Amino acid sequence: MGWILFALLIGVPLIEIYLFVELGGLIGTWPTIGLVVLTAVAGSMMLRAQGRRVLARAQEKMRRGEPPVTDLLDGIGLLLAGALLLTPGFLTDGVGFALLLPAVRRGLAAWLWAAMQARGSVHVAGFARGPGGGRGRQGTGETVIDGEFETVEPEPEPPDGNGGGAPRIGPRTGPRTGPRTDPE
Repeated sequence: MGWILFALLIGVPLIEIYLFVELGGLIGTWPTIGLVVLTAVAGSMMLRAQGRRVLARAQEKMRRGEPPVTDLLDGIGLLLAGALLLTPGFLTDGVGFALLLPAVRRGLAAWLWAAMQARGSVHVAGFARGPGGGRGRQGTGETVIDGEFETVEPEPEPPDGNGGGAPRIGPRTGPRTGPRTDPE
């Protein structure tokens, strides 16, 4: 895995430089720069529109109590497409535009899902809806309320013999046993 990442970090910029030089020699410097900016702007507009649709689908599935796994994988593909489209270069723009195609994203998602399942790193649980609309345990139909609690012990009776009843109002009767605190 380390060698693949190393090859990508070295190979992709070299290919991009080659494409810049070749296209710049063919159509000129300013048209090449304009084309790079144009692909970034067009890609970001397309990405925003598709991202909103994927988010709306995921929210609708969650409202129905279904796990939005395919939409999350679709979103990962769009995130990758956005990163590639904002990176200056024609190779990265080509791959980014390809990821904007739903069929390409579905293929990438299927491959990614199969790879995660093969590694055993997939666990989806808890998307069943209970009777009150809350998420409950799968198949039981019961609502689970998660919370914290604290046990509060009753206060001991005060030593003055008041018995913890109603508060005393008026002047104190009986002997004083301590410094005087009330004004005269």
